[in-house]
Amino acid sequence: MITPHASARQSWHLADACYHGLRLAGWLAVTLGCVAALWLLFFAALGNFSFGGTVLQIENFASRYVAASAERQDHFSRFFWLTSAGLFVAVGFFRRHSLTQPGGAATSHSREITHG
Repeated sequence: MITPHASARQSWHLADACYHGLRLAGWLAVTLGCVAALWLLFFAALGNFSFGGTVLQIENFASRYVAASAERQDHFSRFFWLTSAGLFVAVGFFRRHSLTQPGGAATSHSREITHG
């Protein structure tokens, strides 16, 4: 027979697991977004930080990738994923504190004293 106290404890464990799962999923999504932004920044730098130059660099990259042999495409794919993994580790290292800090409800930490 399950007591009400044990049932409440189980629901708290489920809530904690859901909270930590959502927190980890959010951290992974933001970190992956940062890696994608770094790749975009790389192409923007190649294009002299102009929209037209960036689009031309991406088009140049795409046309050369499609025209390459299968072996060169595999080599580039491996290089891309290893570089992306390295960027993910680097961004994750700098974001590690946001993952390890205990979360809580968003509250205002205003030092303003209310009068009245």
